[in-house]
Amino acid sequence: MKLLGLILIAPVVILGALLASPGLDAVWMAPSFHFWVVSGASLMAAVICALLIEAVRSLRETRILYLALSFMALGTLFSVHGLTTPGQLYDEVYAVLKASPWASTFVGALFAVLSTVSVRGLTDEHGRRLSTFVFALATASFAAFIAVSLAFPTWLAWMPTGDETFRYSLTAVIVAMLCFAAWRYYQSYQLARLGSQLAMVVGLVFLAEAQLALGLGRVYQYSWWEYHALFLLAFGAILAGWVWEYRRSNGVQAIAEALVMRDAMAQLNRGRDESLVRLADEIEAFDIDTFGHVGRVAAYAFVIGKELGLPPAALRRLVLAAQMHDIGKIGLPLGLLMKPGKLTDAEFDQMKTHTVKGWDIAQQVKALRDMSSIIRHHHERFDGAGYPDSLAGEEIPLESRIISAADTFDAVTSERPYREAMTVEEAKEELRRVAGSQLDPRCVEALLNVLERREIQVTPPQRTAAATTAG
Repeated sequence: MKLLGLILIAPVVILGALLASPGLDAVWMAPSFHFWVVSGASLMAAVICALLIEAVRSLRETRILYLALSFMALGTLFSVHGLTTPGQLYDEVYAVLKASPWASTFVGALFAVLSTVSVRGLTDEHGRRLSTFVFALATASFAAFIAVSLAFPTWLAWMPTGDETFRYSLTAVIVAMLCFAAWRYYQSYQLARLGSQLAMVVGLVFLAEAQLALGLGRVYQYSWWEYHALFLLAFGAILAGWVWEYRRSNGVQAIAEALVMRDAMAQLNRGRDESLVRLADEIEAFDIDTFGHVGRVAAYAFVIGKELGLPPAALRRLVLAAQMHDIGKIGLPLGLLMKPGKLTDAEFDQMKTHTVKGWDIAQQVKALRDMSSIIRHHHERFDGAGYPDSLAGEEIPLESRIISAADTFDAVTSERPYREAMTVEEAKEELRRVAGSQLDPRCVEALLNVLERREIQVTPPQRTAAATTAG
């Protein structure tokens, strides 16, 4: 990541050096080369747009449509800049040559931002209708822009691209939008660590730097040529990252799902080391009578942590800890785990050792070492009456308190041999009852808020065999 950081900083350093030392910022008149560079960049943007539209056909995700429009704008509107290069279709420098790059980056940045936000209160069906309408309108507008620009190349003469105030102000707005979009995709990358997400971050940062070079560079000098090079680098980086992700996941749809984090849990597992995914599966398989429990607890923990405002990196750590919270059960006798009924006091004391056993296992696995205390304390109670160390309140790691709330909710909504599963409404009342004693009230409130908004589906399994007691 340090090397990548240096690569991303390099264009700004180069631009600063060129602007600070006019002697280095030499003039290079190459109209034909300009035409091919712009055409190449536009073509790559069109390929990215086509891939996204292909993904939308099966995914039906509105934010992917907006991302497709971002690259459509960057490709189609920017192509006018190449087509109006003197010596190609026209012999003079017309207004559309100067204005089209600004139009493409502004509209592209705007749709990039829209691809990272979601509007609460808008149903999926209404969202799809709105995005379909916007897509059709934008596509028609882009086609009209090209047609009018080629037919009337002076029509954008009103745009003051030569005015410094205009250039600097619009540059600041566009760079801010691109950096915001890059930051949102970086948050997704921090959570799932997928190559397609990182490729978007790199591409958007290069585009922001290209806008700086466009706004500050001198025409036909190296500082001006830099923005053309950065357009190529941006689209090339995105395509390279997506090709890598395609080969890894074998599908364009998987790339789109990763970009919008359609299924956060699935994306998290795709971004994990295979050994950790296998270990989570082994935990599930070992305690077969509560199969699916670990995955459900991880999903509930994720939405609780998100509601509490945990940053993406912390959410990633929380979900992995939740997937591994019962790892200590691997060392317990199968007869104890599969007993069809309540445990005796002696058996329950033995069951309680799984927290310390899990802590010991996590200490020995490098990827789990920093979350070993979370695993150890996921059965502590908020009032201090839990195990293994009788911690209370804020002494208990926040992640452990979150997992405890998620674990309790899944336990009461799952069937056991000695009781039926609670309904969701009954489970909510049970959570309220134990808030402040067994569970952290903040974690309970966060889960209840998510359940009220129906942002997670509660689908506990039907019992097919004798189930173990909740551990």
